[in-house]
Amino acid sequence: MTKSLCATVIMALLLAGCWQQNDVGRSYYPSGKIRTEATVRNALLDGPATMFYESGTKMSEANYRAGLLDGKTTSYYESGARKAQAEYESGVLHGTSIDWSEDGREQSKATFVNGVLQAEKR
Repeated sequence: MTKSLCATVIMALLLAGCWQQNDVGRSYYPSGKIRTEATVRNALLDGPATMFYESGTKMSEANYRAGLLDGKTTSYYESGARKAQAEYESGVLHGTSIDWSEDGREQSKATFVNGVLQAEKR
């Protein structure tokens, strides 16, 4: 095998080992405006996902790992004000969850550990 062919084969093997199917999936309102945008890897949500109101304002943002919520999720009122925030680990509530009124007042706050409510404030 020649040196250049050998180098080409090695490079192809290295790239093949690193390659993952990674796409951004989108859905749309009947009006044609974007509704959702999410990272999809190997047919599962895996990475950031964002939903929008038909007006174009962000409705929510979340992160997924292998199809499960993982990390902080935030939802918004159509005005743009934060509505709720929660933390997940492997699809289970784990951390602080907060709800706000549209004028920014905290409505409730709860802490979860592995999906079990630990403390709640209303």
